[in-house]
Amino acid sequence: MSFSKEDDIIEISNVSDDNFSTQFDPPAVNQSISASLKATSTLALATSASSSSSSSSSSSSSSSSSSSSSSSSSPSSSSSSSSSSSSKVNYKRYSSKFKKEWLSNSKFSTFLRECKNDPTKALCITCNVQFSIQNSGLGDINHHIQTMKHQESVKSVAANRSKTLDAVFNMPTSELNKLCAAEGTMVFHSVKHSHSYISQACTINVLKKCFSDSSIVREIAYNVLAPSLTHSIVLELRDVDFFSIYYDTSNKGNIKMLPIVVQFFSKFGVKHGVIDFIEQQHESAEALFTNIKYVLEANDLRLNQLISLGSDNTNVNIGNNHSVFALFQKLVPRLIKGNCYSHILHNSVKHGNNYLLFDVEAALLKIYAHFSKSSVRSKELEKYFDFVEQEQKVILQHIRLRWLSLLASIERLILVYPVVKNYFLNLEDNECPSLLLGFFTSNKSECSLYFLANVLPEVQAANLSLQREYITGVNLHTIISTLLRKLNNRLKDDFFGSKVDQLLKNIQYSIEVDDLKKSFRLFIRSLIDYIEKYYNNSASFYQSISIFSELNIEKLEWKDIQYCSTFIDDEMIDQDGLYNDFNHIKSKYIELKEKFGGIHNQVQSFISSNLGIPKRVEAPLNIEESICNECDGKNSSDSDDDESHSKCHKDKQGNQLMRSDRLWAYLLDGETVPNLKKLVQFVFAIPASNAFCESVFSHMKYLWNDNRRRMKHDLVGAELKIKMNSHHTCTQFYDYLLNKPDLLKQIRSSEKYSHIAKVPRLV
Repeated sequence: MSFSKEDDIIEISNVSDDNFSTQFDPPAVNQSISASLKATSTLALATSASSSSSSSSSSSSSSSSSSSSSSSSSPSSSSSSSSSSSSKVNYKRYSSKFKKEWLSNSKFSTFLRECKNDPTKALCITCNVQFSIQNSGLGDINHHIQTMKHQESVKSVAANRSKTLDAVFNMPTSELNKLCAAEGTMVFHSVKHSHSYISQACTINVLKKCFSDSSIVREIAYNVLAPSLTHSIVLELRDVDFFSIYYDTSNKGNIKMLPIVVQFFSKFGVKHGVIDFIEQQHESAEALFTNIKYVLEANDLRLNQLISLGSDNTNVNIGNNHSVFALFQKLVPRLIKGNCYSHILHNSVKHGNNYLLFDVEAALLKIYAHFSKSSVRSKELEKYFDFVEQEQKVILQHIRLRWLSLLASIERLILVYPVVKNYFLNLEDNECPSLLLGFFTSNKSECSLYFLANVLPEVQAANLSLQREYITGVNLHTIISTLLRKLNNRLKDDFFGSKVDQLLKNIQYSIEVDDLKKSFRLFIRSLIDYIEKYYNNSASFYQSISIFSELNIEKLEWKDIQYCSTFIDDEMIDQDGLYNDFNHIKSKYIELKEKFGGIHNQVQSFISSNLGIPKRVEAPLNIEESICNECDGKNSSDSDDDESHSKCHKDKQGNQLMRSDRLWAYLLDGETVPNLKKLVQFVFAIPASNAFCESVFSHMKYLWNDNRRRMKHDLVGAELKIKMNSHHTCTQFYDYLLNKPDLLKQIRSSEKYSHIAKVPRLV
């Protein structure tokens, strides 16, 4: 898609420090200014010529008028005067306005500032005066520089240059750095826990002094922290041979947002990051392809590094003929289709629900709607709970787009089933919906309810495993094949749950029992068929790379490593070198596995040192990290649904087992094994689901709530980059800032208010 020159870019705030500069260089200031000067000079000459001619004409008229004062004016004289007056009206005076590009010119940046209330004036902070720039723009600035007052002020500033802020207050540089680190840490803290910027001005007296203006926090977050953390992700991407991109879109009101997420193998294992968060006006394949490709090129990321493109399973994303994947595959022939298997499992359950004899999903939605719309009904239900002396539990809402939230709704309904059933059956005939009347009086509905409660946990467990942040294509074969095996065993054993067996025995008619069992078999078979439809075409590939999920490296064989390497371009892998690399790493594992308390302790120590967590304070930091994670869990979940359970499950399971990606990171650290390293980066960069990208929307929903609805999307994107691109806790981030002098310099400088960058045109 071609862009016009005027529509290619828009201006937003960005970092100008060399260490964190973007890949876009703005037009040279001198060039843009010289063009303006040329136009201004031409217009000035024309105006001068006009004025000279007008003066001459006026003088002649005056002389003629004085020589014949007693006579009336001649027609020609009157006509000349009228013509001169008309000529003056036709000329428009050129008015120059302040250009922010001037602030990036080192000649002016030390003293020049924009006058907020008048664009035709500029502010000189050296002289502490405002002066007009409407005549010639840059010429007026140069004229001000030559004035005696400005030159004397410059000399005065030079004589007192040593009296900087830290000198005035007798503050050493180290103390000033700590102060700036504290300021930056508080900004990080407010973003991580989604505090309002304005609230920083009224927390306690100390914070009032630090954040007297909410714009300070906003500018630090937007122009310093977010670009810095994102740039660090980009630098890591440039150092690896392979990475994957996955994306999704979500609406915020009438705005459609597009986060672009990367997955790659870093020095301490699998890592994700948000490299951009933009407004996507059109969700066509061409528009998505254009913006994603632009973001990659903008960050100087090569397309031959891209090995997989992940998204949800819609035609516009993964269709065979015309889709985002098909457009990228023309540029990257070996591109792997990154299907989201969390969506696949969710859709398999939704598809299988059609084979049940009763629509349990519709009944659950109807029950929730019945009570959610009326407080009187909720109070009436409360009486039923009091009568049976049972604690009242809220009926959970099932969200159709939420992965497998049906299970949580079913489990909650089963807990209160007798009470809710009595409530609806005691309603008058006109008050109880016909769907719910059939649900609570039918054997089919109750059997279907308990059948789903028995079989869905198998699917839910696999889904939660796929949503773990460190799960990649390396683990996909084990998760999917295990689930398929369990479902096939249920079909083979004809087992639908002990509670279902009890209910079936109470049914008098054998035909009804046979129909129910047949529907249960069809449900399980539909799940298997739906999953295999997506998985079977890639099963051999995922099975081959699953060897890298093995924690006992001794079990790996050369033939398996060699087969995995066939999926990479032959020019990138030297087979002789790959064998030597594999042999070396395998020997290293055998030598180290029993030393220093075991390989597990060695990996944990290695990861702690890479993440900047000292072992002597590891326990307290873990406590704080759990608090931060708990806060994040509250932020990302908006109801009593399965998200918090998912968060807890992922954290609990993740902390108990040694991760294979971190084991490989430890074994490869400090070793010169380029061929094996490329292979490891390849397999661990392949995504198993789109879960991390979906989590971006969970954070976005909390950040962009009704209380902060006036936030612009680029500021929301900056906050999301800070939250998603950093693994630090709030206290760790303070130490991180102290080791980043460039960041501290930006925090305490005024440059953070006046940066310009280029972003792609929104299509």
